[in-house]
Amino acid sequence: MGVVVRVLEANHGDCILVSHEGASGIVNILIDGGTSTTFKYGPRQRYDGALCKVLDELKNKGQHIDLAVLTHIDDDHIHGLIKAFETPDYLSGLVKSIWFNSSRLITQCFKESEIPENNIILTDDSPQTSVRQGKELEALLDEIGCERAPLIEAGQVHKVGQFELTVLSPSKNQLERLLHKWPSDDETGATAAHDNDYQLSLKEIWEADEFESDSSPYNGSSIAFILEVDNRRMLFLGDAHDQVVVNSIKELGFSEANKLQLDLVKVSHHGSQYNTSSEFLSLLQSSRYVISTNGLRHGLPNKRTIARIINKTDGQICFNYSDVIQSLLLEHEVEGYASRLETLEEEIRL
Repeated sequence: MGVVVRVLEANHGDCILVSHEGASGIVNILIDGGTSTTFKYGPRQRYDGALCKVLDELKNKGQHIDLAVLTHIDDDHIHGLIKAFETPDYLSGLVKSIWFNSSRLITQCFKESEIPENNIILTDDSPQTSVRQGKELEALLDEIGCERAPLIEAGQVHKVGQFELTVLSPSKNQLERLLHKWPSDDETGATAAHDNDYQLSLKEIWEADEFESDSSPYNGSSIAFILEVDNRRMLFLGDAHDQVVVNSIKELGFSEANKLQLDLVKVSHHGSQYNTSSEFLSLLQSSRYVISTNGLRHGLPNKRTIARIINKTDGQICFNYSDVIQSLLLEHEVEGYASRLETLEEEIRL
């Protein structure tokens, strides 16, 4: 089996399952849970979303999630998994450990007072129970025996089965910026361009390209890491800030002359131009640059990001929704560059 990566259809969010079969069995790492509809959708949530189907598949095979990584607080990354936790007894015994830099962990780390408004409350839809009486996510994790990691930050190295995870983001400074009441999802993602830039040609972008960095503290708090197993190396970025990841990669000894060799890069923030710089791309050598989005929110992916990847790398740009590709290239660009864009198969085998 080796390594299998499944980039699930998570609407405008992220939900990725990485599995490895070795001598000691199968280890599964789930990275984010997508939007709420990634778990269930439709009237009264009667239909199973991509995440629900994958979790049911693991249950039926007698497998479990060895590690769930909730990269940061945005709903398009965590809400699908929260919906699964809200389903009574659904994840009990299925998720063995979790990484999530919750408000409670952050305030404890900085010895600050807890901010109750930031605690995640799991709703209870039963007629006898009001939403106010719902259970906190952290209390449920304790109840089901899910192992909690301490605060995750850049510079740490962790082992999960035969996987090694080297954390590149967030920095302590970025976590400290979350010591306040968090906004609703409607207020986040302010640095994502809402109008797409698909009318621009690649040539126009290349001739006048300047990188402006994402300033959102919530994206900046994203957990980003290198994942290694069996001589395979992948980079998962959540919505991480470009410069923090660049600095971490350089601290590991990589440079334009000594590139970080990768089999896969999950591009930050669904292909936003504010999270992928040419400097960052110059540090990498990868055969695949994966962008997870259905293209229906915030004008993402930005064509500027596509142009940078085409210009600075020789890897394929891979999408989990085929419809996204159709609008990215102008008619005269198709012949020269369409071969660089492709739709992911259900499974990537490394």
